[in-house]
Amino acid sequence: MSRNGNGRQCALVTGASGGIGLELARILAENQFDLVLLARSRDKLQALAGELKAAHGINVTIAPADLSEPNAAQAVFEALNGGGVQVDLLVNNAGLLHEGQFSAIDLDQQLQLLQVNVVAMTALTYLFLSPMLERKRGRILNVASVASFMPVPNLAVYAASKAYVRSFGDALSQELSGTGITVTTLCPGVTDTALVEGTDLGSLPSVMIMDPKSVAQEGYRACMAGTPVHVAGIANELAVQWIRYQPSWLMRAVGGLLNKSRST
Repeated sequence: MSRNGNGRQCALVTGASGGIGLELARILAENQFDLVLLARSRDKLQALAGELKAAHGINVTIAPADLSEPNAAQAVFEALNGGGVQVDLLVNNAGLLHEGQFSAIDLDQQLQLLQVNVVAMTALTYLFLSPMLERKRGRILNVASVASFMPVPNLAVYAASKAYVRSFGDALSQELSGTGITVTTLCPGVTDTALVEGTDLGSLPSVMIMDPKSVAQEGYRACMAGTPVHVAGIANELAVQWIRYQPSWLMRAVGGLLNKSRST
């Protein structure tokens, strides 16, 4: 039960202003979770909070924050803890993506991506896990990617960061077995979000691009079932199963061919 005494659980969703995070927030609201919405845009968060409060009668707290700032995760945790907000479900969805040759992308951009995708995600998990362990219950949903299963030229740092998210979540799921806390890692394929706009990924055939609402629905179901790793979309699941049984030299060759095809 949440600290406000209304019997509802509370979910914190990062990257809640658009894409998969926004759709997860809507699904959680439909299922009577109180919410903490975290993103950089205060205006977007306020608009979404108003929508969800009016539609579902839940409590919504907005937490405007830039997770690329080194101390953002700690500041968010302290503010919520000081305000008596108990987080029962943590959704680490916020992420950055930079496409292009590694050597051609500014180093500050690469480090910012790692700060959001890896460091902030790890910090938020660490901080909110501790009170979950005290209560002996809780859920964590981390959003990775099918890119986590293989090296991806022109997305080298992004794919590597998502490999970290998947490995970290899978290991943590095993560590926490029997504690009452579950960790689920969601691995969507290319999804129609602002993250891929203006990249070669956004120009893929529409049949290869997932709808964020469908991804969010699959992620929510997997999280509530306590599934350790869930690949969204049947085609993506089949592709991942194929990848898992291929030698590393073949995966590098496939990655090289994909890189050439995207460059022509």
